[in-house]
Amino acid sequence: MSQVKEISVGFTYTKNLGNYESLKVDAGVVLTVEPGEDPAAVEAKAWEHVRKSIKRGLETAKGGF
Repeated sequence: MSQVKEISVGFTYTKNLGNYESLKVDAGVVLTVEPGEDPAAVEAKAWEHVRKSIKRGLETAKGGF
């Protein structure tokens, strides 16, 4: 049976700013699944990481409008 060695997660959020403008925030992470770790738990951790990264990116971009 094959083993999961890495989990790769990516997330892109596009916000319409009106007047034909938009803001796109991308985040991604690759996590290594260590022996004995549950791949589903590592995947959940990866999604949480990119979700927080997108949120920080949106908050940072607010200062640039």
